[in-house]
Amino acid sequence: MRDMEFKMEIEYKQIYEGAQVSVEEGYLQDGLVVYYTIIPAVAMSANYTRQEALKSRNGVVKEVRQDESSGAYYVTVSFEE
Repeated sequence: MRDMEFKMEIEYKQIYEGAQVSVEEGYLQDGLVVYYTIIPAVAMSANYTRQEALKSRNGVVKEVRQDESSGAYYVTVSFEE
């Protein structure tokens, strides 16, 4: 099991604890850096090296929390690895 955090600017009703989500992989710097987007494009992960890339594209939302200072939402998704 691997947990990954995604940043979501506004709250979406489809993203809640226990929800099944799919992610899409994106590339930066000629494929050396990867990032993930929850589909539909509602939240984005941090950047990771190619060695840290996910093996699965489907996960379960573990937690949704709002940052008090920025107002942004942070979504933790668990993936089977």
